[in-house]
Amino acid sequence: MAAQSPYPTVAHAFAALDELPIAGSGRIDADQPGVDFDALGRARRLLPHVWTDDAALERVNVTLQGGMVFVWRRPGMLLELMIDPYALYSLRLDTSSTTRDWTRPTLEQTVADVRQVLGLPPLAGATAGAGAAAVAARA
Repeated sequence: MAAQSPYPTVAHAFAALDELPIAGSGRIDADQPGVDFDALGRARRLLPHVWTDDAALERVNVTLQGGMVFVWRRPGMLLELMIDPYALYSLRLDTSSTTRDWTRPTLEQTVADVRQVLGLPPLAGATAGAGAAAVAARA
């Protein structure tokens, strides 16, 4: 278990998502923008498929546009995933030698890419996208 992570289990990550204010609610202000309900739903579908105790989820933030940002750290790399309110998934991989950015339109492609970058085996019946293979090979 990732003891230094503020989200040691997927249940903790879901609890953090439950605490986020929904865009348009009375709980939002300039310091705490609300999250788009669709982006929150897509995040809840994604997390169980990419969760691993070997790569600590370091941060969950809301973007100013109502999207969400998840940050994972492993030795020598940092992976940032942004789920925007417009149904896209943007990924950024920072390593000691390079930085790569790419975008995915579907949950399935995003799950495959995140699993590959975090060093997880592919899900049964899933194939990694060509972008994931290229990014992982260069990292």
